[in-house]
Amino acid sequence: MAGEETSTQNPLDLWRQFLTDSERQWNAFFKDVLGTDTVATAMNTWVEASVTVQRMMADQLERLYGAFNIPTHSDLVALGERMKSIEETLARLEAAMAATSPEAASRLRTRAKPARTKRPPSAVANGAKS
Repeated sequence: MAGEETSTQNPLDLWRQFLTDSERQWNAFFKDVLGTDTVATAMNTWVEASVTVQRMMADQLERLYGAFNIPTHSDLVALGERMKSIEETLARLEAAMAATSPEAASRLRTRAKPARTKRPPSAVANGAKS
């Protein structure tokens, strides 16, 4: 009985061995193929071509956006940076006002909210029915 167990191998061990051998063979193959100067030159050429195409597409889109007066990504990023700078300056001014006078601090805390001029869709629908 002990002889039967040793003669039949575990199928998972066979599979693991097959995977290990396959991985070694593929690694050797790709090392031989991808390690050549020809492949490196071809990949370099392909990367340069795709970067050139990407740059050309970005330039063309920027021209198109300019023609239709649509802001580009860089325009939106610049606008966001300007808004952040304005908000930081406003926060510093509010902090300085709050530090100089207690009534200014209370006015800042109880600042009136802007009037809501736009009604929610449910109110608009109810108003249209009546």
